[in-house]
Amino acid sequence: MNIKEKIGNRIKESRKAAGLTIKELAEKTHELSPARIGNWEQGTRSPGPVEAKILADHLNVSASYLLCLTNNPQGELTRHANHGMRHIPVLSMKDAHHYKEILDASDYSHEKTIVIDSFNKALNAEKLFAVVVEDNSMEPKIPAGSIAVINGGQSPGPGDYVLASLENKKQIVLRKYGEVDGYLYQLLAKNDLWATISVKDESEVSVLGVVSEVRQYF
Repeated sequence: MNIKEKIGNRIKESRKAAGLTIKELAEKTHELSPARIGNWEQGTRSPGPVEAKILADHLNVSASYLLCLTNNPQGELTRHANHGMRHIPVLSMKDAHHYKEILDASDYSHEKTIVIDSFNKALNAEKLFAVVVEDNSMEPKIPAGSIAVINGGQSPGPGDYVLASLENKKQIVLRKYGEVDGYLYQLLAKNDLWATISVKDESEVSVLGVVSEVRQYF
């Protein structure tokens, strides 16, 4: 059974549990036609997040449950890959320093989240989260406002983009990782207006993880 069929079965089972026919459910939503709901239940098509939310509001379950992102009908988000998809929290740069505590929490569904799928090679990484880029130091490669997905369990190599904590300045930065004689490593900006950070002592900077994906929303 593929993911579309599994989603279709969940919609059908939830509809029947609510005591509704396809026509009655369509009428309740005021937006969805019986034909569309029928196609979803048959597994020929799948609803998007907005459509799943409309269905969920009338079926007493969560949209994430209908989309097979969790096995909990009330919507606790899964932290592991499920059918090739997974929710991860999106943090501000200042909160990124606490990503381990957030990921270790029993439930981070109160956080803003995005869906990661199999196009991201880090899908199954244990320590996966995202941050909103807040400055233009990496422009034009990574503009301010972009969302960077971070693999907190990956060690950086030359050329990787990394999220790092400047311990003395209490600041989180996104930079390109480089190696050069005389230093442990360097953190390089793309924008010439931002200085290179050269690291000689491990206590100066902590690398929080490696960027595995960048998304831009315009």
